[in-house]
Amino acid sequence: MTADIIQMFQYPFVQRMFIAGLLASIACGIIGTYVVVKRVVFISGGIAHTTFGGIGFAYYLQYLGIIFIEPLLGALIFALIAAIIMGLPFIRNRLREDSTIGILWVVGMALGVLFLNQVDRSEILVQDPVSILFGNVLLIKMQDIYLMFGLLILIIFVTIILYKDLHILTFDEEFARISGIKVDFLYMVLMVLIALTTVVLIKVVGVVLVIAMLTIPAAISNLFTHNLKNMMFFAIIIGCILSFFGSLISLNFDLPPGATIVISLASLFIIALLLKNIKQVFVKPGR
Repeated sequence: MTADIIQMFQYPFVQRMFIAGLLASIACGIIGTYVVVKRVVFISGGIAHTTFGGIGFAYYLQYLGIIFIEPLLGALIFALIAAIIMGLPFIRNRLREDSTIGILWVVGMALGVLFLNQVDRSEILVQDPVSILFGNVLLIKMQDIYLMFGLLILIIFVTIILYKDLHILTFDEEFARISGIKVDFLYMVLMVLIALTTVVLIKVVGVVLVIAMLTIPAAISNLFTHNLKNMMFFAIIIGCILSFFGSLISLNFDLPPGATIVISLASLFIIALLLKNIKQVFVKPGR
């Protein structure tokens, strides 16, 4: 069994699979913590589903021969557009947040369907829509790895520079405003960071399952600590370990990698929640 696992790592597509899982875990550990604490999980879902339109748009441009755009780059463009729309002050002030999310969610999915429907798959190679929606890390190319790595570096850089202000905004937006922090600008930055993280995750778990990987590691971490740095650290560790074992399970039993990773994370969340409740029942306060 061990020999088979070691032998699997000789294949380039398996190496890319685990590298992508590592990059995605780091990104979701950092930004997923902000998402969970700020309670903007469904915003990340809206951005994620909007990217389906960008992927379809990229394939459509390839089919027309106008310009060659990688599907992941198309997803990035649409994710940033959705993030900017959600972060615009006049949109936030005039529309209910759930309405904005719902509109972007369905429009992005509808555009993706329309664009892919116009593409003749006998002329260009189009990824299976199921793989786009639910992920297939076995199809990751080196160009995708380079883009994911570049986005991760940008996420880490911005987070380090704006950590203190993002910390305040995440826990108390009103206090951030009183403190003189440019809340509208910072909220826009947070939306963009979520968009970048979403694109990093798409190749690993797909459009539909992005919410799970973005939130579950941070949610598990939040059960045991409320310190933001500790939450990020533990979320990254949890994400890395579970994406690794989820990928191994998927390879050994021929299961969809994205779904297997998410089920592994969800299983750990249930176990952690039970352990947390058992501890509260049997351990008296003050001990």
